[in-house]
Amino acid sequence: MTAAPSPRPEPARHVLKPRPPVRAFVIAAVLVLLGALLLAAVSGAVWTALAVVLLLAGLTLAGMAGWSMHTMRTFVDLDAEGYRIVGPGVDKAGSWGDVTKVTTSAHGSHLTLYHGQVGRTHILCPGGGEDPEMKALVADVAAHLDADRGYGETINVPLINPHEPQDPDVVSHG
Repeated sequence: MTAAPSPRPEPARHVLKPRPPVRAFVIAAVLVLLGALLLAAVSGAVWTALAVVLLLAGLTLAGMAGWSMHTMRTFVDLDAEGYRIVGPGVDKAGSWGDVTKVTTSAHGSHLTLYHGQVGRTHILCPGGGEDPEMKALVADVAAHLDADRGYGETINVPLINPHEPQDPDVVSHG
């Protein structure tokens, strides 16, 4: 009996991105528009100052919303040995051998890796369970765990058909 090596999944990087802050971008656009209209329509130091403040507030809000989309990403790296999660406020790594159970939430946006009775590693997808990157991450975690556990290995065992004549050199005990 020989065991064929289990196919090892390729190392993978998954980037979970937050949803765009649409409300912040809309408010920023309204502030910039009001500031520009006010600047063009009125004269006087007080009105001009108010228009400039509205313009700057809108531009600042738009910049902060864009910056938050960039900084709130979570990177999940998977390889044959284990995983590493790097994101806002988290830098955690572990090996597949330490993972005892994996669950996903009903809506699919929360993946939990269990480490024995107490340890937990949570991966949250702000894009929701329908995010294609989250679905790919769940599939890759399953593939890496299967490969680590040896699931999917094929063992070549010669099959004996009871209706075929047996080789006389093979002794059967039965």
